[in-house]
Amino acid sequence: MSEPKIAIGSFSNWLLFRIISFLMLILGLAIVIANLRPFELQFFCMGTLLSLIALAGSHDLIYGTADENGIHYRQYFASRFVKWEEIAVISWVHADLVYFHLKSRRRSHKIFTAQSLRNRSWVDLYSQEPDFVRWLTLVKPKAADGIEIRNPGASARWLLGRDPAVAARTLQFIFALIVVILIFSMIYARR
Repeated sequence: MSEPKIAIGSFSNWLLFRIISFLMLILGLAIVIANLRPFELQFFCMGTLLSLIALAGSHDLIYGTADENGIHYRQYFASRFVKWEEIAVISWVHADLVYFHLKSRRRSHKIFTAQSLRNRSWVDLYSQEPDFVRWLTLVKPKAADGIEIRNPGASARWLLGRDPAVAARTLQFIFALIVVILIFSMIYARR
């Protein structure tokens, strides 16, 4: 019998974010280079900001599989492996977004993000735990005993509260607010 495995994140989501990051980097560098002569500070800053967001925006995004030994993942091009002993905390915001906090002796530690895109309702997304967490509690690898598992109530209580429907409305409001701010800033910039 083969040992149990489960997918972490999704390849299509990972590829989409890598392509977007690459295009943003190219666009940002093109804006920076195009505005060196004559130098225009606002476009130079916008190009620099786009390039920085492209480089750091989805740096921690991974996809792969988990088994009894640990997590086999791909962050960029090379396949890597993390043992269960190297993971300190597993947390999630909703059922499709899982964070892996790695142990470190330094002040800052690595955090990997695994995101899958499924067609779920907002209520299901915030009321269910991720498939990976269910798998981890069922299979219970021996090396994963010391991992702290945080649910959304512990990691994002200020946003989610206790009702997933309220969380959905809150996130929709935040998204709409960001879109309105971007539209007004583009209108103001054209004056």
